[in-house]
Amino acid sequence: MKLEELRQARKAKKHIKGKKGLAEVAIVRRIHFIFERAGRKFRSDLSLWLRWIEVCKRYKSIKQLSKVITKALSRHSTVSALWIEAARWEFDTNNDMAAARSLMQQGLRMCKADEDMWLQYYTLELLYALKLRVRRKVLGLDDLAADVSGEAGTPGAPSAAAVRAVMQGGVARIVFKNAVAALPARLGFRSRFLDVLRRFEYGFVEGLLDQVYDSIQKDFGQSEEAWDLLARRKVDFPASRTGGPAAAEQTEEAEADAAERQLQAGGAEGDSESGPAGPWDADAHAAACQVYEAALTALPGPCMHQLFAGFLCGTLEQLMEAGAGPGAEAAVAAAVGVAARLFGLLQRAHSEGHSTTDTYLTWAEWAGRVGQPKMALKAARKGCERFPADVAMWRRRLQLEQAAAAGREEEQLLPVLKSALQATQPDQAAELWLMAVEVMPASSPEFGRLGEMLGMACAKVAKKAASGGLGQAAAALVGKARDALGLDAARALYGKLLAVPAPGGDLYRVALRIEEAAAGMPPASSSGSGAAAVVPAVVALPKAAAKRVTDLYEAAVAAYGRSEADLWIGYARWVVAGGKGAGKVYWRATKELAEPDGFVAAYREAIGQQ
Repeated sequence: MKLEELRQARKAKKHIKGKKGLAEVAIVRRIHFIFERAGRKFRSDLSLWLRWIEVCKRYKSIKQLSKVITKALSRHSTVSALWIEAARWEFDTNNDMAAARSLMQQGLRMCKADEDMWLQYYTLELLYALKLRVRRKVLGLDDLAADVSGEAGTPGAPSAAAVRAVMQGGVARIVFKNAVAALPARLGFRSRFLDVLRRFEYGFVEGLLDQVYDSIQKDFGQSEEAWDLLARRKVDFPASRTGGPAAAEQTEEAEADAAERQLQAGGAEGDSESGPAGPWDADAHAAACQVYEAALTALPGPCMHQLFAGFLCGTLEQLMEAGAGPGAEAAVAAAVGVAARLFGLLQRAHSEGHSTTDTYLTWAEWAGRVGQPKMALKAARKGCERFPADVAMWRRRLQLEQAAAAGREEEQLLPVLKSALQATQPDQAAELWLMAVEVMPASSPEFGRLGEMLGMACAKVAKKAASGGLGQAAAALVGKARDALGLDAARALYGKLLAVPAPGGDLYRVALRIEEAAAGMPPASSSGSGAAAVVPAVVALPKAAAKRVTDLYEAAVAAYGRSEADLWIGYARWVVAGGKGAGKVYWRATKELAEPDGFVAAYREAIGQQ
């Protein structure tokens, strides 16, 4: 295959044209021969067959493609992707809808519970309806009867009513009905049919939308997600609004033109996801809100409130984007109304006891975005009262409290921080502890109390992380004590924290940096390239300081030596700095580390060849 790509590149570079030569044909034949041998040996390898199919398409080996698909289906008859590929090939390449439909039906018998099979069959029938419309346009047939009059004497020729039914999506209706019967309890499956229909903006789609939405309303009346789909209909499909100008009023010629453009763009392989939001439609928004209100009456729970709030937030996003362009005044006015409805909904959820943490986080976020900081702070406080153990809620409140403190952080934030740290689980509140360490001045009488609280929190967690977590908060607290209160205060503080089992790798690292600096050892970052430059020997090292650092390293590698290679590297540097060999440390590290390769490379770079 690489050889063929190289040959094609050289041919294009030299502008060689004309009929295919023997070498051209021989290389492609050789590729197919290799694939055929591989297929015989590795029959169960599905990826091999799919790749062979792609190769046939790339080199336009139509006959070979037919053989490959047949062989692949005989060996993998329960793989929906192969049936879909075979039907697509019949429809797109051979223009044989009967064969494509037969393959799809055959595949559904083998893969009845496969959602993709049903969706692709549904799409196939819709595309066939578009092809019929294009055909009428090309033939210049304004009267449907004239389209089939020439075939009236042919046995089995379709009647005008049958062709009309196909063009209006009649077969697609049957496919959907059978799909629902095969998979009756999957709401997400039915919503995927809406994604398919979103690509077909023609008059006949209105009836298909009615069929899908009616089935959802009938079978999922007690589902919040179903109500959400029903409410968004007039926003997602603005052309299908009741009482408005329906898409069915398009002329058949206009629809044929649109169908031809879609088919030329590759409609069978188009993206089924919803596209960018359309222009603001006040009527569609009001109708959606009306359905949401009915849903809240039928299912008054937190989920329904959250879905309604999500819809309003999406609308606000759309309006705020529109507010930066032409027609900004109308968009801003509409956004004010939507924001008022959103805040009213969130207040109602709070009052009726249907709120969740997302309720208050959404409330605080959007209040801040529309320039209401006091409302945002009030919403965050309500959320902390309702959900006192939620870390995200306290984090948001502390951010808002800090913004509102305006230079009085200690006075305003310390009571809130104490409440947050006492209410939340220690293993989830590392970020809150870091914020407390940052805000708390070292000169405050509460600074020592904060260290005691952190020690008790660490004791509640079985084992702290090798990096981050409460160990990071403890390291930040010790570092702040060293800078502000001196070495003795830092030693006393980290001594209390290290008494907790497995206090965290970051705490060991900061304690080691403090003690190594006190002993006169330069940091590793200031070292040169050679072993002597990396770890210069420390002359007349006090025994007490040496023992203190060695004990810290022993405790650190005992707790985190299985995963943290940097602790072993630091230990080796310390031993070499004391004028001894680090061979024993190297041997221990290679035995204890779960993945010693990285350590070996780092050791040789920092210490030298072992």
